[in-house]
Amino acid sequence: MAKMNYLAKWLLVFLAIGFGPFSTSMAQESEILSPVAQKARAIVEAACDYIGAHSNDMPAVQHVLRNNPRFFDRKNALYVFVHRYDAARKEAIVCAHGIRPELIGKNMWNLRTPNGRLLFHEIARLVEKDGEGWIEYDWLNPFADRLQTKLSYVKRVLLGDGRKIWVGCGLWKEN
Repeated sequence: MAKMNYLAKWLLVFLAIGFGPFSTSMAQESEILSPVAQKARAIVEAACDYIGAHSNDMPAVQHVLRNNPRFFDRKNALYVFVHRYDAARKEAIVCAHGIRPELIGKNMWNLRTPNGRLLFHEIARLVEKDGEGWIEYDWLNPFADRLQTKLSYVKRVLLGDGRKIWVGCGLWKEN
């Protein structure tokens, strides 16, 4: 019986982060996700709404995403990142970043994680296929200055001028 509960728990976790042939409803996902993961998703949803309404003024969007508390949670090290992407042109250009504004304008398409994954290729495939979802990867945590596993929620947004972006926010898992 304990083994069955263990397997059921891992199956739910597996489904919640967007893998497997099945999907969970938002209500089921809310029951599975931690409060911090739910907050990360809420930040992305709020940022998508804001960007959709103000995409004609990206400098203002960048400022608001970094400074308005609706779009970050310092206590839990949550912040928004936004990339304009075009797989055919091999681009994942940083449009906004909650803690590293010096990245704005940089193409991250071929940047690899410390263990060699082409993360931005994977995110582009995820948002093109599903529109949104969770992705887990190893990344340098700028708050702890160490490599750590991160679980990010990302969502595709189509801007009025036809450009595609993804908006993301992730939480750091304890390793």
